Amino acid sequence: MNKKADLIKNNKSIAMLAPTFALDFKYPNIIGMLRHLGFDKVTELTYGARMVNWAYADYVKSHPDQKLFISSPCPTVVSFIQSQYPEFAEFLMPIVSPMAAMAMIYKKHHPDYKVVFISPCHAKENIEAPKFPDFIDAVMTLQELKQIFNEEGIKEDDFKKDYYFDSFVREYTKIYPISGGLASTSHLGKLFKEGEISVTDGILNIRKILEDIKTGESKYRFLDLLNCDGGCIGGPAINNKDLSVEEKKKIILEYTSQSSEHTMGKHEGKVDYAKDIDFGTVL
Repeated sequence: MNKKADLIKNNKSIAMLAPTFALDFKYPNIIGMLRHLGFDKVTELTYGARMVNWAYADYVKSHPDQKLFISSPCPTVVSFIQSQYPEFAEFLMPIVSPMAAMAMIYKKHHPDYKVVFISPCHAKENIEAPKFPDFIDAVMTLQELKQIFNEEGIKEDDFKKDYYFDSFVREYTKIYPISGGLASTSHLGKLFKEGEISVTDGILNIRKILEDIKTGESKYRFLDLLNCDGGCIGGPAINNKDLSVEEKKKIILEYTSQSSEHTMGKHEGKVDYAKDIDFGTVL
């Protein structure tokens, strides 16, 4: 048996779905499929993303004289800057990603559950998750999940009724995987002057903007950076890789609209679920 499937079946467990799941699986079918696989709770990262947004805004407000801020949810970008541009490492936001934030929240309320993140990329498993062993028990890629569903004979068309996430809030942060999602949903535009925020994806583009800042050719103060083309929707562990960036964006936006109209019923919770949790981190 697959070790990750075994972990799910033999423990109380929580599935944390990256919003990119909508590229590969139907909603809300995927919720029923994951519960049938063995997960006791199935949630999005929306609540964790909201907490990260608030932490970003608070950090920027409390450092008015800092000349540059660089987003840090993408572990590949963080590693790239630390290794290739160490002079910029001090400007990486010392705040956890939505994955880690959501895991911290769930471990606070359900410490006896195994937390499994379902990811569009390998970096979350290989680079970031090992930094949070007390909160993240496993990372499963979307490709792995599809394989497990196939092995278990779990089919989308068998799960057509209404299913609801065990999420804390209904939230517009579902667009986080699209390049610029962090900057737009955290409303950082209110904290910077026009033209001071750059939304950039792809390592070649990121390298160029960092070089421009080094030479003084750029006046950006906040960099919203993601490694993959189009953002996390371009992750290498997605099944539907043949879709264009624009097609992927359309799917995520359609899912965001569809799910926002889908009531969460009793599952919608309160902001104070995150009370007293420190979302800061050492990068």
